[in-house]
Order: sequence, then structure tokens, then C-alpha cells
Amino acid sequence: MTNKTHKTRSFRPSPALVIACIALFAALTGSAIAAGVGKNTVRSPQIVDSTIRTVDLRDNAVAAGKIAPDAVDTTEIAENGVDSSDVAPETLTAGDLGAASVTSSEVADQSLTANDLGPDSVGSSELQAGSVRAAELGAIIQVSNAGTIKTGDNASVSVACPAGTTVISGGNTATSYRVALTGAQRSGNGWIAHAHSYAPANETLTVFAYCLSGGSSN
Repeated sequence: MTNKTHKTRSFRPSPALVIACIALFAALTGSAIAAGVGKNTVRSPQIVDSTIRTVDLRDNAVAAGKIAPDAVDTTEIAENGVDSSDVAPETLTAGDLGAASVTSSEVADQSLTANDLGPDSVGSSELQAGSVRAAELGAIIQVSNAGTIKTGDNASVSVACPAGTTVISGGNTATSYRVALTGAQRSGNGWIAHAHSYAPANETLTVFAYCLSGGSSN
């Protein structure tokens, strides 16, 4: 009788096979878990911080109520991303505008009034030739002053315009043709005349100044 000896062969899986099995199990388990997640069952505690990206959000998914106050600054706004339709009426003030940011192209024609202009902001360089008429000017006031010229003597007589007016011209007259005018010109905010008398007696020299009301004395 022949005795047969059977050898039992042991099977030891290779490392590569072990890894492949683990990967397969993880894939099957993950798919099962994902398939088993119900609608609206994922809450904030199940989401890892800082893992939600832009591609995870649908268009227009973030509304104003989801944005923290003061969280949006200029770095979050695209260039030319804000136009007039995005700005609430009457919410902008001078503090919101940059220096020299408003030019004539932003100002509606015929929209500025005297209240929009600062004191002395309009000079002769801003006026078009021939654009100022009598209707744009204040009333002209005449003031005068008289002085005595002794015979054979020289004399100067002056007159000043009232406060709040500006001298624009002047003149003079004498009681005799024997009083010769030697000079006349503007003097401060008034007028002055210089004369010599050839008359045999004392004469009177009267000086006039024509003052524009509403002006400033310079």
C-alpha cells in the first residue's frame, strides 16, 4: 500500500494586492455613502473649513444678505463694475469723490447756479469776450468830493467809493476855466485829480468817482 503525502501550500497576498483591495473597498464604500446622503442633510459641521470654492457655487447664489458688513472692498469689485444704477440716489457725498474727479463732462449743461460757485471762483479768464452785459452788472453809484485851489497854487482832490462797491471810472470839474487839470487817475478804490489854478481868486475843484455796486474793492 502506497502512502501519499499531501503538502498544504500557504497563500500570502502580495503588498500590491492588499493595496488594490483596500482601494476597491474605499471606492465602493464612498460611492455607497454618497448615494446614501439625503437632500438637505449636509450641514455646516459636515463641511471642512475653507473647502468650498467658487466653482462649488451656482451663479447668483450669494445675495446681499449673505455678505458681512464692510466685507467687500475695492479689491473685490471688478474694474468698471459699479455704475450709476448700482448707487442709491443721493448717497454719494464729496467725501466719496476723488480730488478733481468731476470734470465738465460730468456736469449737465445749464445745471450750475450761483450757489454752486465759491467766492471769487470766476475770474476774467472764465468769461467769454462780450458775454457780460449791463443786465449782469449791479447799479453804478456816483460819489464826489470838492476842494479849494488858491490862486497860482497846485491842489489834489480825491474821493473814495463806498464799501461794497468798486471804482470803475472818474472825472472832475472846476468853477473856472482858469483851473488847469494836470492829471487824474484811479487811487485805491476811488479817484483823484491834480490841478493848477491861474485864476485871480480861489477856485473849487470837484472830483467824481463812478462805483459799481456788488463788487469788491481791490
